[in-house]
Amino acid sequence: MSNYGFAAPEPGCPADRQPPHNSVSKFSAQGEVLSPAAGFTQGWISWPQGMTTDRTGSVWTTNCATDSLTVFPDGDPGRARNIKVGVKQPFHLIDNGRALFVSGLQSSSIAMLDRSGKPLRTPITGPHVDNPLGLATDARGNVWIANSGVITLPCPDRPTGTASVGSVSALDPTGRTLVGPLRGGGITIPWGITTDGDGNVWVGNFAGKRASKFCGANAATCPPGKRTGDAISPEVTGYFFDGLARSTGIIVDPAGNVWTTNNWKEVPLQTNPGGLHIVALVGAAAPVPLR
Repeated sequence: MSNYGFAAPEPGCPADRQPPHNSVSKFSAQGEVLSPAAGFTQGWISWPQGMTTDRTGSVWTTNCATDSLTVFPDGDPGRARNIKVGVKQPFHLIDNGRALFVSGLQSSSIAMLDRSGKPLRTPITGPHVDNPLGLATDARGNVWIANSGVITLPCPDRPTGTASVGSVSALDPTGRTLVGPLRGGGITIPWGITTDGDGNVWVGNFAGKRASKFCGANAATCPPGKRTGDAISPEVTGYFFDGLARSTGIIVDPAGNVWTTNNWKEVPLQTNPGGLHIVALVGAAAPVPLR
């Protein structure tokens, strides 16, 4: 787990008033704490956001304050390295089976790296990348991007978004543009993104109390009359549920349940509006096989 802390930077929030951050924590499958009390801090971790474990077992963290990544080779914090990534405010990263892809929130770009951290191409930009947050990959290695269009973060600087409602885009496994930007399906500030067992794409929206779904790269799994990139969820409302509140993370389990996080309390106005819930859309998706 990456410990972002979510506190305003100094001088607005003095260091002794900020929650613990700039570290990562480790737990066993049974919940046993395996990291120090202050977490693992090696590798110059700074306002960390996304994490992934690559196909070789190395653990990666994005540092949105320093435009860098921290890697624990083979999961060993004692061998930590810090790598400049070439995008501004790196937010999330994934391994698609060929390379690492990193979303740059402030620079509206996607970096593509090998597993040593070496860039494989110049960062990917253009109209299909717009304040990107979450990334996901499917079984074919395509990379799906949640373009928020508006979200800014104190990392510690705040970028300027385009004020759009957001979109979804995709890259093929080699980093070339596949489709996008995709809109509709109720999409409203997409944040979390994942794929199901059919390769179709699910989005957790930060606004609008809804999830969205799009046809993935395998058009044979789409509903009749739909093709890759088409919205499956209702055009205006998406899959609306009043119990959803500013979703930021979404995943599909091996039973086909869609799990999404409630990140933010909207009513009443909160001093600390952090959300407290996880919502399950039971049986809504194609099951994801265990790997």
